[in-house]
Amino acid sequence: MNRLWVKLTLAFLAVVLAAIGVVAAISLRTTGEQFRQYVVASGMMDQSAWAEALTDYYATHNGWDGVSELLAQLSPGAGMGRGRGAMTAAGANLAVAGADGRVVASKTGELVGEVLPDDVLAQGLRMTLNGQPIGTLLNVRSAEVVLDASGQAFLSQVRLSLIWAAVLAALLALVLGVLFSRLLTAPLARLTRAAQAVTGGDLSQRVAVAAGDKDEIGALGDAFNEMTASLAEAETLRKNLVADVSHELRTPLSIVQGNLQAILDGVYPLEMAQVASLYEETRLLTHLVDDLHDLALADAGQLRLERAPVDLVSLARAAVGQFGPAAEAAGIELALETGEAPPVIAGDADRLAQVLRNLLSNALRHTQAGGRVTVRVARSGEQVQVQVADTGSGIAPEDLPHVFDRFYRGEKGRSRRGGGAGLGLAIARQLVVAHGGQITAASQPGQGTTFTLALPIAPE
Repeated sequence: MNRLWVKLTLAFLAVVLAAIGVVAAISLRTTGEQFRQYVVASGMMDQSAWAEALTDYYATHNGWDGVSELLAQLSPGAGMGRGRGAMTAAGANLAVAGADGRVVASKTGELVGEVLPDDVLAQGLRMTLNGQPIGTLLNVRSAEVVLDASGQAFLSQVRLSLIWAAVLAALLALVLGVLFSRLLTAPLARLTRAAQAVTGGDLSQRVAVAAGDKDEIGALGDAFNEMTASLAEAETLRKNLVADVSHELRTPLSIVQGNLQAILDGVYPLEMAQVASLYEETRLLTHLVDDLHDLALADAGQLRLERAPVDLVSLARAAVGQFGPAAEAAGIELALETGEAPPVIAGDADRLAQVLRNLLSNALRHTQAGGRVTVRVARSGEQVQVQVADTGSGIAPEDLPHVFDRFYRGEKGRSRRGGGAGLGLAIARQLVVAHGGQITAASQPGQGTTFTLALPIAPE
């Protein structure tokens, strides 16, 4: 009973049985009523012979006096109830009404002397003599039909046939219910097994979804496959993150440990140059830990932003001024381009300055002497765009989709001292997203790279 296909089968069977029961009950009731009406109608065909006998009686006696005796002789066996095997004498109350509609005689003595309405008389058989109406023969209690043995046998056979039909329909419903429920629950069973395997750590599990399965179960299978693919990717990223963090921490820690050990062993003298070298390594470690801390806060949605009106033109001008000496020393032209003064945005000026510094640092690092780095600030619809474009070496097409990934460095042999740990752009993206904006990169190898920040304009 705990299996879904069993519950579906029982539910399907219950619905079918309920439908069969209702149909059988209505069919039995309707068949009985219709059969009795047929018996009555069939019996009424014999009234033509009765009408002839009654007409002869009227002609012989010159009226209806004593006609009740004839009715008693006609009704038990002369027509209805004999030969047809369907209805007994108790089923009819024959009556004769005169030409004026008044009942002159009836089998049971009921209604004698009463004038019947025209609609009741219309249901009877009109009798005429020499073209003149003399009365009407009718059954005033046709609904009370008592079937004899043959009629009862007919209805019993009908009832038995309906019972067998119901049993066969129930068996067919049971077979079809099992078949359809198993077909419906088979994909769910596969999903269950795959989910249990994922629980055990097997993230390679996928369920087969046919091209034609576009129903809810097919959509569930697609969603499961997407989920497991995302989990597998996340697990890969987690492992890579642990490996990258371990690698990035190991190098400066090894240097610090080795230098300290050499000082303790007397290999290196304790001089200011050695202390400065050790301090530089600890500074690199601190910077790496700070970067990881910022990413962790951003992932948890707990990165605090001190929002205030920010003029991006002033912010960009300050960043360009800060990197101006370094650009001049490297023989690189650093320029700021602004059109019509764009409106201010609501954001954290320090965090946005951090993003610009990171982009400018990368641009200068990858631009050769004689190149150009340009910062552009302009309004675009309901956003303010900040572009940092360089004429440097560019980014390879296979590396471009991964520039915002953590610890990703296109130049595999580049050390942290030469280019950082590969966290700067990942942090920049998180900061921009935290401001409700987006950051994109476009590049052509050998022609340069352009990073674009799009930030929403602050409401009035």
